[in-house]
Amino acid sequence: MLGAASDKIIIGYDLGNVFSQISYSYLSQDSEVETLSCVAGEEHYNIPTVLCKRQGTGQWFFGREALRFSEEYPQEAILVENLVELAAAGEQVPIDGENYEPVALLTLFMKRSLGLLSLVSAPERIVAMMITSRKLDSLLIQVLNQTVTGLGLGYTRVYYQSYAESFYDYMLYQPRDLWTFQTVLFDYREDGIYSMRMECNKRTTPVVAYVHQRIYPFCGESCLPDISGLEEGRLAQLDQELLQVVRQECEKGTVSSVYLIGEGFAGEWMPQSLQYLCKGRRVFQGVNLYSKGAVYCLLDKHFGSKAGKEHVFLGGDKLKYNIGMKVLRQGEESYYALLDAGGNWYDTEYSCEFYVRKASYIQLTITPLIAGGVTQATLSLGELPQGQKSEEEFGYCEFSRIRMRLYLEGEKLLCAEMEDMGFGEIRAATQLTWRQRITCGDGRAEETVDAAAGSAQSGAEVLVCVGDYAREPYVLPKLGVRVYCMEELCYCLKENAFLLDCSVMNDELLDFIRKDCGLPGLAQALHPLARRQEAFSDFVAQILSYVGLYDSETVLQVEETLKAGSGLSDYEKMKLQTDHLAEQKRYEEALKSYDRLLARIRENQEMEVPALQALTADILHNKGVIYARQMLYGQAAEYCYQAWKTSGEQQAYFADYLAARRMQLPERDYVALVAECPEQYRASLELERSLEVTEQTWRDTPEYKRLAQLRARRAGGEMSEYCEETERILQALKSDYRKRSDGKRVSRESLA
Repeated sequence: MLGAASDKIIIGYDLGNVFSQISYSYLSQDSEVETLSCVAGEEHYNIPTVLCKRQGTGQWFFGREALRFSEEYPQEAILVENLVELAAAGEQVPIDGENYEPVALLTLFMKRSLGLLSLVSAPERIVAMMITSRKLDSLLIQVLNQTVTGLGLGYTRVYYQSYAESFYDYMLYQPRDLWTFQTVLFDYREDGIYSMRMECNKRTTPVVAYVHQRIYPFCGESCLPDISGLEEGRLAQLDQELLQVVRQECEKGTVSSVYLIGEGFAGEWMPQSLQYLCKGRRVFQGVNLYSKGAVYCLLDKHFGSKAGKEHVFLGGDKLKYNIGMKVLRQGEESYYALLDAGGNWYDTEYSCEFYVRKASYIQLTITPLIAGGVTQATLSLGELPQGQKSEEEFGYCEFSRIRMRLYLEGEKLLCAEMEDMGFGEIRAATQLTWRQRITCGDGRAEETVDAAAGSAQSGAEVLVCVGDYAREPYVLPKLGVRVYCMEELCYCLKENAFLLDCSVMNDELLDFIRKDCGLPGLAQALHPLARRQEAFSDFVAQILSYVGLYDSETVLQVEETLKAGSGLSDYEKMKLQTDHLAEQKRYEEALKSYDRLLARIRENQEMEVPALQALTADILHNKGVIYARQMLYGQAAEYCYQAWKTSGEQQAYFADYLAARRMQLPERDYVALVAECPEQYRASLELERSLEVTEQTWRDTPEYKRLAQLRARRAGGEMSEYCEETERILQALKSDYRKRSDGKRVSRESLA
C-alpha cells in the first residue's frame, strides 16, 4: 500500500525487549494496516531490539545490521542488548570506555528504527503513534515519556498501551464471528508461552471486555520452527506439551478463534495441537498482531467504529473505578464525575476547581465497575485560613477556592494534588498544598501533606463553580471590592447587605455577568429587575439563588436585611452591619467598627442633632454590652453611663449602667452608689429582683447541677475524675467560643 507524499500516517510500535515491530496505516477509513519489513520484498517484520557500537568510532548499528556486524567483526563490535530492561533499571551502561544513559540508548534505537518509515512516508507526516508493550507499569511509563521526548517527533501524538489491549483492538476490527465467544491467543517466547483469553460480558452496557493472561513454562527448542535437526521423539514430546497448554486454556469456555503468535509456531512440529485447536475453531498464525492492533486503536480513536462504541476494555492497565464526589450545584446536591472507568490509568488525569465552606476534608466516591462495594476516600485539607483581621477588612471568609488534580500512579493508586487558591481579593491565596495517595478499592489512603495542617474535624461542603472566572474584575459600587466570579460577588452581596443600595443594579454588573462570567441567561433574567428600584431585594436574591452559594434561609435573611435597610442612611446601615458582628460574638471587630462609625458621626454636619444623639447613644450602649459580655464591667458601666447622658437620660440605659456596677463593685460600694441616686431607687429594686430570678434559673440548669457534682467530687477527694470532667468542660467551652455562634442581637438587650 502506497500513499501520497502528503498523506498523514499513524503507526503502531511494538516495543519488545528482544525484538520490535512497526505497523502503519494512512489516515483514512478505507486504508489497510501494513507492517514494515526489515528486508525489502520479504516478510521479516521482527526488528531485533539491539544496538552495536563500532569500537573506537562513533558508528552505531541497530537491529539486524547490529547482529550482522557483531557476527562478522566480533573484535570491533560492542553489542548492547535488552535495551528496554536496561532503560527500566536506570543504571548507566559502560560502552567503549564511556558511560551511557540507558534511556538515551533506547531513544537511539527507536529513532533509527523509525527511520525505516521513510520508505512509505516522510517523518513529519506521522500524526500519531501507539507504543505497545508486554506490561506497562509506572516505571516503564516514565522511561517511555523520556524516550518520546528525545525522539523529537514534533506534533505527533504518542500513546501507550499493553499487548492485551492491542489484542482487544485487533479483534474489534475482525469479523464478529471470530469473537462471538471467547478468543484465545498463544504467544511463543523464549521464557514460555504467554496466553491471552478475551471474553465479553454482554450483560453490561457497554459490553465489558476482559483479557485473562497467564504464562505457561515451555522448554521448547531455540531452533524452532526449523525441525530438520530434531528427532521425531523430541518433536512428539514438544507437540504433547503444547497440547496440554492449549487444552488448559481452551477448556475454560467456548472458543471461537485462536491466534498463534511468534515465529516458533510457524513450522509443522505440532500436528496434534493444531488438530485439537481446529475442531470448531478458526486458527490463525502470525507475528505482527500487537503492532497492527496498536494501529487499529488509533484508527478507532480518530474515526470511531460501531464495535468500539459498543465495547469497553478493562485490562490490567485500565482504570476500573468511577471516581467522583457529591457537590452542591447551584444549591442542589448532585454527583460530580471526576474520572471514568475504562481509560488507561497512565493517561487518566483530571483537573478542576471548586469551592469549599469551612473545609477540613473532602470525600471522594469510588465505584468499582466490575465488583465490590462503593467506598469513600477522604482527602484532608486541614485548617484553611478564613481571612485576616485588619482595620479595613470586614470579618472572616468561610469559603476557599480549591484547585485539584487527580491522576494515577498505578492501576489502583490514585494521587490527588490540591492547592488553596484563596477567595479572590477577599482572602489571598496561601502557599498551602496537599498531596495524598489513595488505594482504590479499599478506601485506605497513604497521605503526604506538603503543608502543616490541623486534624480534620468536619466535612466540607463542595460547591461547583458557576460560570467562568473573569480575567478583569468588577468593582462593586460604594464597597470598592473587586470580584472575579459569581461566588465572590455573592459573598460580598451577602456580607455587606447592610450597606447596599440600588447603585448595585447597573449595566456594568449585567455586562460582567453576561460576558466575563459567561452567564447570558442570568443577565437576561436580571435585566428587567435592574430597571425598577423597588425590585432591589429581588435582584440580589435572584443572583444568590442562582449561584447557590447560600441556602434558601440565608437568602431570605439577606432579602429581609435589604428591605429593612431601605431608606436608612449610610450611618444607620453601618451600625446594623456592626450589630451583626456583635451578634456573631466577633467582639473585637465590632468594637473597632463602632469606633470608626462614632468618628464619622462626629465629623458629620448634615444630620440633625437629635438623630445624631440617638444613633450615638445606641452605639455607646452596644459597646457597653460587648464589654459586659467580656466581663469588663468597669468599661461596660462607663459606656452605658455615656449612652444614658447622650440619649437624654433614657431609663433603659441607666438600668444597664447599674447592672454593670452591681457586677463590678463590692456590695458596700454598690449600696453607697445607689444611695447617691435616690431617684433610681425603684430601678435598683427591679435589678435585684431580676438578679434573683436569673440566679434561680441558673440553679435549675443541667450545667449548674453538673458543676455542683464536680464540687462534690473535689471535696470528696476524687481528683482524677474531677480533672477529667473539668478538662472536657473547658474543651467544650473553647470549641463553642471558636465557633462564635448563637449570638443575640445587642442593640436593645439589657445586661441583667
